[in-house]
Amino acid sequence: MNKSNAKKILEELYNDITSKIDGQDGIISKDHLLDLMRSTVDMISNLDFELPDALDSLRRSLDDGFKDLAKESIKHYDDTNKKFEELAFKHKQTIDDCQDPLISIEDITDKFSSIQMHMIEEVSKANNLISDLTKKVERLEKTSQIDHLTKVYNRKMLSEHLANICKNLHHTNDIHLFMIDIDDFKIINDTYGHVVGDKVLIFLANILRKTLRDGDRIYRYGGEEFVVILNRIQKTECANVANRIVSLMQTNKLIYKELNINVTVSLGATTLRNTDTPDTLISRADKALYKAKKDGKNRIVLDEKDGN
Repeated sequence: MNKSNAKKILEELYNDITSKIDGQDGIISKDHLLDLMRSTVDMISNLDFELPDALDSLRRSLDDGFKDLAKESIKHYDDTNKKFEELAFKHKQTIDDCQDPLISIEDITDKFSSIQMHMIEEVSKANNLISDLTKKVERLEKTSQIDHLTKVYNRKMLSEHLANICKNLHHTNDIHLFMIDIDDFKIINDTYGHVVGDKVLIFLANILRKTLRDGDRIYRYGGEEFVVILNRIQKTECANVANRIVSLMQTNKLIYKELNINVTVSLGATTLRNTDTPDTLISRADKALYKAKKDGKNRIVLDEKDGN
């Protein structure tokens, strides 16, 4: 619940109470007042202040920085909840303190106004905290090595790893690079929504983790594209790995709620050469991937010098 919504609810609550006691000639019966205030206590107790999706993703992150941030957000969220409980308790105390048969409307107004202001202040503090934590998330994502959604390496780490590889071109024939793209990903998003689209990205990342060796590296290149670097592997085995990836994606279905979604990928592959830079290596794999997409998708294409 954001500040404007909470404030609106509180103002409606306040106006409802004052309208009901208006016209009472400055006094109201104790029983009538207690009934009104008990109903507001119930409303306050049932308010649900939820953190946004960005904070929920913090709890799921494997990166240590995100874990620390998640702990911080949960702590402050708990503190805020406790303060709302205190406000509800003060409201209840106000009811208990109403011992006189006749209560002054001016006193009631002051008490409700005070409680209302406390609650609005707490909502404002919670929203400021959410804004601050969201900015921290953005800063962490820029410096993190891990893609927060799929938990594979991000593009920043790919650039660093490729730069190191191309500085040490000793075993060029043993290093291969795959560029993998999810077929018709936009259609999946448009048909099922972006939540399912995210599940598809995670699905592919999990297939890659299960298929590849511990020494192989997986990166989310951007959007629905992934890059895989295979180290110390012969061309024949490299082709077998590529075939397994494409085959596993084709034969396995993503099951989400009541949906069974077929997902296929296209794959462009190339081998590191002794004249390569990161850009030339990526460019060849990208061209092979483009040909795979153009030729009908759900297939593998090697760059021309490596053969078809």
